[in-house]
Amino acid sequence: MDTNASIAAEWLRFAFHDMATHDASNGSGGLDGSIVYELDRPENFGAGFTSTVSDFEVYPNKYISRADIIALAAVFAVSTCGGPIIPYRGGRVDVWQAGPSGVPQPQEDLQTHIAMFTRQGFTTAEMIQLTACGHTMGGVRSTDFPDLVPPNPSSPEPVFHNFDTTTQLFDNTVVAQYLDGTTLNPLVVDSNTTMTSDLRVFSSDGNVTMHSILERMVNTVAHGVTLTEEIQVIPAKVHDVQLTFEKSTFVFKASFRLQQNMTAAVNKNCVVTMSWCDRYGSSQNCNGNTRSASPATTVQEQSNLSPISQSQGFTFINYNFIVPIDSNASISKFWFTVDEKDGSSPTTYKNGGDGYPVAQDQLLFVPTLSHNTLVQNSSLVARGGGSPITGLVNQYTIVTAVRDGSNPSRVYMDALDVANNGFNASLNTTVDLKLNTSITPTQGYSFYTGIIQDSGFQLTLDIHSLMSNGTIYTEDFKQTSQLDNTPYIAPTNVTSSKASSPNSSMRLADVRITYLIGCVILVVGALMATF
Repeated sequence: MDTNASIAAEWLRFAFHDMATHDASNGSGGLDGSIVYELDRPENFGAGFTSTVSDFEVYPNKYISRADIIALAAVFAVSTCGGPIIPYRGGRVDVWQAGPSGVPQPQEDLQTHIAMFTRQGFTTAEMIQLTACGHTMGGVRSTDFPDLVPPNPSSPEPVFHNFDTTTQLFDNTVVAQYLDGTTLNPLVVDSNTTMTSDLRVFSSDGNVTMHSILERMVNTVAHGVTLTEEIQVIPAKVHDVQLTFEKSTFVFKASFRLQQNMTAAVNKNCVVTMSWCDRYGSSQNCNGNTRSASPATTVQEQSNLSPISQSQGFTFINYNFIVPIDSNASISKFWFTVDEKDGSSPTTYKNGGDGYPVAQDQLLFVPTLSHNTLVQNSSLVARGGGSPITGLVNQYTIVTAVRDGSNPSRVYMDALDVANNGFNASLNTTVDLKLNTSITPTQGYSFYTGIIQDSGFQLTLDIHSLMSNGTIYTEDFKQTSQLDNTPYIAPTNVTSSKASSPNSSMRLADVRITYLIGCVILVVGALMATF
């Protein structure tokens, strides 16, 4: 929907309105995603709010909450418009119902505004700061506030009055123009003084204060919610690791992302290699033999992937590895070596010294044998029960491979989808998978199949295999956006060599896989496509 407004301003305001349910006296509310159930209130009225909900509804998952997405979007919004980089932390917890009212409205008096911000835990000075930061971008739309911005009777398009003359920039113009008397901000200069809420707020302490507290805003959460440490971009990252079958070939897939300075030329002579150890056999754990391969593809990401990385002057290069694996030897751990071929010593990325472990090979997710079709709903109901969801839903047929000899007593998957239209129907259920004799066993593996229906946008699976001795093997957080439509890329050749530890001339880098950082990076590109 075209709202004739700054998307960044709408995202920032959305975060504030979600946070405004906080009650500092009892620790309830805060940035918890409740805003999606509060759009029928006058305080949250407008096309900008409904458009923002649709911007965000496809991204929440097991590791990134709806509230985390809202906070992340506020960070992006400020950075996109040239503002400061707000430190970002994850770990917010979603609620599935509306919170209390309490967002200030233009027609309310100053004492009401002060009382509302006090309830949220902010002083009068901080009230000024938040209002100024929130109103440095965007403006007022005639369809939302016709008493402030009269509609154009000769046009169906809404009339939009900006808060200041630099509506696409995060700066102090909204306050500077207020102080020097040149402002056209309708919440300051309107003839109806009942609606001039910015005038009352900005002057409430004699025009003394203007400092950023947006980090405080996005970190306002309910009592008992603990946020993570600040999530920062790491220079080298491993992601999308998968041991699986593709076209009847046992393959290992892993991507290695390196940070690249935007102003520096890409070194086309750079050689990146992935090495690994066998899990079984005479070369188990690199006992005398190491295997290695070159990337199947190398992809440089767009410089505008994220306003954070763009403002800091870097982008990323992904080295994507797909290698054939002998199932009798399998794979136990892997690492990467980067040789710039410029005379400097190669850098080895070994996760602190012992490589990135492949946790297990007894249970594997097989996306290319799985598939998704649209069917008429037969079982899904809305959150809280009630009538079944009508219309077409996704029906997923999920295929896993179980290593012969493990003899599981049960193979099952925990399915989760919290991303859906209007957030009115979450999926959180367990489905058993059964041995599928129609798929021919291969290379020491047999295949199990399970079916699940879902009306959401981002089904993820935790797949488990329970052994008779009580041991459980798990494939965690498997995404289903690409199944049998996964683009096929042929595996690269494998080289075997005598095993050796990194010598003293090599620099050892400590890079750890973090699900939360990975999920944030996945969301970044998709969110930025909205701008």
